[in-house]
Amino acid sequence: MGGGGGGRYTRPSSDYIDRKIALAQERERQQLDGDVNELLQKLLAQFNARDRDIIRSRIESVGEILGDTAQMETILLGGSAAKHTDVNGISDVDALVILDRADLVGKEPQFVLDSFHEALDVKLPRNEVQSVRKGTLAVTVTYRDGTEVQLLPALRSKSTVSIASSDGKSWSDTKPDVFRRELTNANQRLNQALVPAVKLVKSIVSDLPKQKQLTGYHIETLAVDAARGYRGANTPKALLLHVLGHSAQRVLEPIADVTGQSRSVDLYLGRANSLERRNVSQALLGMKRRLEAATSVSQWRTVLGE
Repeated sequence: MGGGGGGRYTRPSSDYIDRKIALAQERERQQLDGDVNELLQKLLAQFNARDRDIIRSRIESVGEILGDTAQMETILLGGSAAKHTDVNGISDVDALVILDRADLVGKEPQFVLDSFHEALDVKLPRNEVQSVRKGTLAVTVTYRDGTEVQLLPALRSKSTVSIASSDGKSWSDTKPDVFRRELTNANQRLNQALVPAVKLVKSIVSDLPKQKQLTGYHIETLAVDAARGYRGANTPKALLLHVLGHSAQRVLEPIADVTGQSRSVDLYLGRANSLERRNVSQALLGMKRRLEAATSVSQWRTVLGE
C-alpha cells in the first residue's frame, strides 16, 4: 500500500502574522486618514462659501460711502466664516473702520458706535441692504443677497488704534497688525494649513454649551501658540487634533494679548486653573479623544455634528 507524497505544511510564524496584521492596520489607518481629510476639506469649502471677493467689494463700498471720514482696514478672517456672528475679538470682524471725525474725539465708545450705526443706516443703499444692526461693539450689515459684513468702529490714537473694550464702556489701545503678522507667519510656516485648522476648531467650539465656548480671537491665539515647534503633518486632521490637544492644556493659564487690547485674550475665563478654564479644557480634550477614537468617517461626522 503506497503512501501519498506531498510537501509538509509549515505554519506561518507568529512574527509573520503580526507583520501582516500590522500592515493591514496601517493600510486601514491611511485610508481613514485620507477619507477624514477629504471630509474636513469639504467642511472647509462650506465655511469658505462666503465669497471673499463679495465681502471685500462690500467693505470697499462702505468706505466709499463714508468718504474721507473713515479708513477701512480689511481683516477677512472673520469668525462668521465658521458659524460665529458675534464680535468677540479683533479678528472676528471683517473690517476695522477707523473714523476720522472731529466730533467724535473724546467721546465714549457707545456714542461713537451710535454715530457710526446712524451714518451707515442713513447712507447705505436700501435697494441692496436688508438691515443694519448695532451690537455691543460692532455693526452688522446684512445685504439682500444674504451676505453679512461686520464692521467695528475705531479711533486712531498716535501709533495705535483705539477700539471699545469687551464691555463697550471704555477704549483700549490696540495694534491689530501685531497678531495678524504672527498668525500669517505661523500659517505660512505650516504651508497655509493653520488657518483651516482654526476654522475647524471654531466650528467645533461653536457647538459646545455657551459656558464652554471660546472667542474667535482666543482660538486663533491658542492655535498660533500650538503652531510653535509643531513638526507633524500639515493635514486638516493632524492639525485639528494637535490644536485641540494643545489648547486643552494651554487654556488653563491666561494667554497674553500681543495687540495690547487687554492684559490677556481670555480675561473672561478668570484666573489660572479656574473652574471655567477646567470646564473648557475638559470639553476640548473630550472632543479630541472622541475624534481620535472614531474609526470611520461616519463616526467623525457624528462627533462633528454633521
